[in-house]
Amino acid sequence: MARILSLVLLVFLLISPSYAKSDSTLFALQELQNSKQILQKEVETQSKALKAATSDDEKQQFKESINKLNQQVDAIETKFERIATGIDISTVKPEEVISNTTLSEDFQMLLKPLIASAKGATKEMRQKSELQEEIEHYKRILPSAVKAYENIQTLLKDANSTDLKGELKPLEKYWLQQIQLLSSNLNASLHQLDTLEQNSVSFVDAFQTNTKSFFEERGLFLFEGLVAFILVIVLMQLFHMWIVKIFPIFTKPNRSFFLRLIDLFYRILMVIMAIVVPMAIFYVEEDWFLFSIGILVLFGLAWTFRHIISKLWQQALLLLNVGSVREDERIFYEGLPWRVRNINIFTVLENPISKVRLRIPIESLIGLTSRPAGKNEPWFPCRIGDWMMLTDGYYGVVTGISLEFIEFQDLGGGQRTYLVSSFLQLSPTNVSTDFRIVQTFGISYQHQRESTTTVIQQLEAFIRNKIQQEEYDTHLKLLLVQFDSAEDSSLNVAVIANFDGELAPFYFKLKRSISRWCVDACNAYGWEIPFPQLTIHQPTIKES
Repeated sequence: MARILSLVLLVFLLISPSYAKSDSTLFALQELQNSKQILQKEVETQSKALKAATSDDEKQQFKESINKLNQQVDAIETKFERIATGIDISTVKPEEVISNTTLSEDFQMLLKPLIASAKGATKEMRQKSELQEEIEHYKRILPSAVKAYENIQTLLKDANSTDLKGELKPLEKYWLQQIQLLSSNLNASLHQLDTLEQNSVSFVDAFQTNTKSFFEERGLFLFEGLVAFILVIVLMQLFHMWIVKIFPIFTKPNRSFFLRLIDLFYRILMVIMAIVVPMAIFYVEEDWFLFSIGILVLFGLAWTFRHIISKLWQQALLLLNVGSVREDERIFYEGLPWRVRNINIFTVLENPISKVRLRIPIESLIGLTSRPAGKNEPWFPCRIGDWMMLTDGYYGVVTGISLEFIEFQDLGGGQRTYLVSSFLQLSPTNVSTDFRIVQTFGISYQHQRESTTTVIQQLEAFIRNKIQQEEYDTHLKLLLVQFDSAEDSSLNVAVIANFDGELAPFYFKLKRSISRWCVDACNAYGWEIPFPQLTIHQPTIKES
């Protein structure tokens, strides 16, 4: 019973943090040595039992038990050496030379410096986490092991049967060994954790130290790689500009497929060289960490290319001018028709009438389709300087056109701005090309006999004479005076006058002038202008 009490006291002393802090390295090593001896004795016992076993099942069980015990012995030896030396012995042991490696293993070997650096940066944190997990594990199961040992001790004391005691004795021995092993492992883990905490540094200090070490060791190589990257991009771009200047055929809109293919391959080569040249510098300088980063970037690009290969393929077809959108063809984009002026990394679209230009990335063309433009296909209703008439009644000259807005100025100088989409919905009429004025006026029914003959001839001659007098005749393209209709109170005559676009600013003035000339003609020839009359029929009331 005294032995049990001493073991229980030992367990709680080991679990106590104050005891773990005051524990010495020699005591921890002694505990591990005792545990190792216990395990080695158990291995010898199991080995003898293996030799004496007769059935295959028994032999297999003993082999598995011996393997587990040997693994525990190896773990104790590793922990013993780590506590004794005070360092991580895995960092100083020679690495095994691996031959006949697979592709995956070769890739891991290339990235090993990068992985090792990342592990080194988090080594202390991972070690603390592992030790804390071990300590919690031992603290959780050690009391259970003590309780099991106590229960067996109680049963041995109360048992009267020799056979029963013979069965309980091995269990007593086993659980005593487990208590000793768990206690020594717990003590060793507590000692390691205490050592790590004493030697640990703050995150800020560690970051400053690692940053300083990085730039002291690799700063020059990183600067050389960065300069090489910039030089490759600049020099190859200058060379491209020089070639284009010497051979302007490379910039013509209708370049051949072969020239476009050369240009595409050159751009791909520029990207590859910008990555490979810095990697070559890292290789020559034998900086495997930066070299691993370069390999990682290459594989990252390859992986990205794998996922967007379909999109890149379509962009390549567009650059080669064999895709769904081609240069000098018509395309509908953002609600407007455009001519594809130049397909490149940034494609230039142009509306030939409004002179609006748009530069868009080539990926915006994916999914669109162009077609050859017809000779008389409209591109835009107007140019700057054209006079427009809208269905909302506005009349003004175009002073500015952009992709989003169109700006007008009326005859009084007032400015008005429309969204291009709203402008197009108002069915704009361009008066600056040619325009027609149609004015209708009526004469009285008393001129019915000559309304389709004499009146028409005299009125046309009168208006033509007035146009000449006011010097509009050079811009007159057509003048027609025709009988229009017979209304309730008048005979209507239509005056149709076509003018060229130079008189567009005087559209309403000409319209008023024609009305005035018609009235002047009525006065000159004595034609009566009727007015609407209302006739009231009043029934006759007979007197009674």
